Amino acid sequence: MLDGSPTHTRGASAPPGFFSSSREANGAAGLGCRRHPLSLCLTAIALLLCVPAVGTAGGEEEAPVATIVVTAEPPAATESRAPTAFATEIPAEPHAEQVETVADALSESVGVQVRRFGGLGAFSTISIRGSSSNQVQLYLDGIPLSRARDETVNLSDLPLDSLDHIEVYRGTVPVGFGSGGIGGVVNLVTKPPSATPTTDVGVSYGSFDTRKVIASHSRRLGGVDLLGFVTYLGSQGDFEFLDDNGTPQNPLDDRRTKRQNNAFDSVDALLKAGYTLAGGLRIDLTSETFYKDQGVPGIGSFQSATASLTQYRTVDYLRFEQNGLLDDSLDASASLFGVFERQEFVDLGSNGRPTADLGGIRQNRQDDTTLFGADTTLRSYRLPKQVLSAFTELSHETFAGSNAAATDAPRNEPDQKRLHAAAALQDEIDPFAGRLLVVPTIRYEHLRDDVKATQPDFPVNGTSGTVDHDLWSPSIGAEWRLLSPLSLKGNFGRFQRAPSFSELFGNRGTVRGNPDLRPETGLNGDIGLVASWNGPPWLDALRLEYAYFASDVDDAIVLVQTSPTVFTPRNVGGARIRGHELVLHGSLLRHLGLDLNYTHQDAEDQSDSPLLRGKQLPGRPQNELYTRLELFGPLGRLFYEFNFVSGNFTDAANFNEVPSRDVHTIGFTARPRDWLAVTFEARNVTDNQISDVGGFPLPGRSFFGTVKVHF
Repeated sequence: MLDGSPTHTRGASAPPGFFSSSREANGAAGLGCRRHPLSLCLTAIALLLCVPAVGTAGGEEEAPVATIVVTAEPPAATESRAPTAFATEIPAEPHAEQVETVADALSESVGVQVRRFGGLGAFSTISIRGSSSNQVQLYLDGIPLSRARDETVNLSDLPLDSLDHIEVYRGTVPVGFGSGGIGGVVNLVTKPPSATPTTDVGVSYGSFDTRKVIASHSRRLGGVDLLGFVTYLGSQGDFEFLDDNGTPQNPLDDRRTKRQNNAFDSVDALLKAGYTLAGGLRIDLTSETFYKDQGVPGIGSFQSATASLTQYRTVDYLRFEQNGLLDDSLDASASLFGVFERQEFVDLGSNGRPTADLGGIRQNRQDDTTLFGADTTLRSYRLPKQVLSAFTELSHETFAGSNAAATDAPRNEPDQKRLHAAAALQDEIDPFAGRLLVVPTIRYEHLRDDVKATQPDFPVNGTSGTVDHDLWSPSIGAEWRLLSPLSLKGNFGRFQRAPSFSELFGNRGTVRGNPDLRPETGLNGDIGLVASWNGPPWLDALRLEYAYFASDVDDAIVLVQTSPTVFTPRNVGGARIRGHELVLHGSLLRHLGLDLNYTHQDAEDQSDSPLLRGKQLPGRPQNELYTRLELFGPLGRLFYEFNFVSGNFTDAANFNEVPSRDVHTIGFTARPRDWLAVTFEARNVTDNQISDVGGFPLPGRSFFGTVKVHF
């Protein structure tokens, strides 16, 4: 932490509860690209970056470089929310200097797997410690983004450039969030307004006609802190890939082809205003708006030429915060929020086909989701050696769907509604003056679903009415400081997830809902060590984190084939997940750095089916490694990234497997002036032709350049 703002390295974990080490954002990582074609050019650039930092013959003072600050206060946001959790705080600024998305930033984080259904802008989902995407709750500034209709959030539709940082809580749900996710929580934190007038403009261009433009301005006007941020991102996405023609066992019919109908254009706008009253009451108003129009090509071997998706989202909230109440013993905040989402999906077939290209069901859908809610958070310091936190939330959500192309059902489907009430209480107990911290938490959620069948002709959907769920999620965490630089910590909890509207009463072609579903229940536990040093003069900072995690999910909701053409969600036995996480961050000689994140997991199917029991859960690679080496100096940075993902199965029976893949990225950012940054990056420099989930191809070698001006 530096001046109260988090500056952790990309993918590095949040600091432990009793101490932390940090560096400035430009003081990360190292060099490692000698074996690549651009190494000579990049080496020359590296020398230019570092020469000013070693002084001049004229005896001028050394230019300022990265500074290591060790402090216990103020704590990082992740530590304040969950002091014993294994959590990661990812700064957004380094990613914003490149052509990257939230999916890219999260994929480099330990314990996180991102499943991509194509290249830039394509549908992407997240898994934490082997969870399903439905079991991870996503928030924007604490406002829920996961929906009752379908809790899976598309990472490609989330803002990145307007973010300050991303918080990832693995297997633990902090007290300040409304829903308990079995896998964990991801919170996107937007940039705060600046009292000093600042303006940023950036332009990026690269392979496949990819372009990005950002513009932002922040200032204080009449005592009001203002921020406006606009991002445009678009691409043709017409990269070449190897098409196996749907016969992976027969290489004779393979051919190279271009991705078609893969273009997209998106705009994201963030507006913030904040004002502090005389008594210290802070009022913040935030509005985030997102629009995207894209083609939907489908899998690699059977592409659609016409399917399209248009999306619109707005997230608005008004937040009140007051610290230091009751003789400086109470902090309080309250929020009023509203979310509206619209998706328009059109798939009517092409080339004279009587059915749609994707799934065979003709669709011209418009789906609207509206959410209103309020929450409160209290944090009390009155009791000795304890900090009490309480959280409440109440929200109401409505889903309205229609299919103008429907022929066997009403075009306008009945509305589906959910009332959600949540309360959580947490106590941070510090009985031995910082040596031991114990944090018990209890969370209660009540959900009332008012659902109606979307397809009355099907008996399974013939029931309508009200469904109530009461969910309890108790947990406890502890951290023991063994030595000044070394801590042992662990967490254990029980978490639940109620079935979504789609799982209860949905209809999507061959998938029919099941109103008798029970909530999923997960038991999560982890234990590990966190160590941090900055002793010798040559060692700026070194941080090491190891965690062992375990998760058992009961009543897991999976799709089961109930007839030759119908799949129905059902509760099955469950899943057993075990794994290890390793994080290493080092910075030395004021110019070199290393980040390493390694995850190993064994995700085993424990369902009742003898054909599936003991199989690996699909989409959960056993090994994933991310490494970043960086050489940095006053004039910029030179970096090399390596990402390895082992092979993983795409089906529950483990018949189809995506092979392992490794991706190398090299690049540099030059800062010839304080107000100017120029970035160049080459991704997948070995042109590794790879695919992800279900045969969706990913781009090969690609190049991107960015120019950013700050004044």
